[in-house]
Amino acid sequence: MNAQVNVVRKPSMERAFREALVDPSVKAKVRDALGWDESQVSRFLSGQMGLTIDKIDAAIKVLSLVVSSERYMDYLAYGSQIGAACHCARAGMGECGPGR
Repeated sequence: MNAQVNVVRKPSMERAFREALVDPSVKAKVRDALGWDESQVSRFLSGQMGLTIDKIDAAIKVLSLVVSSERYMDYLAYGSQIGAACHCARAGMGECGPGR
């Protein structure tokens, strides 16, 4: 019996760009959003050209990525942990919190 192993890869801007710029169904959209031509895409992928600061927001948007601080993600993780362990809700008394 073959065991299936799920591997979770950490998000990578480099991988997101490479995958988008080699996928014909996405490449033109990325190129247009960044104002690049085919030679610029080639130079970017080969490391001969970088992304200028004025294009960062457009790049993030066209790749459907979201920037989030580590502090915010820690807050979400902690809030989820509290919500799942809420003694009021677990006892059938509704949500915990002020005025409840």
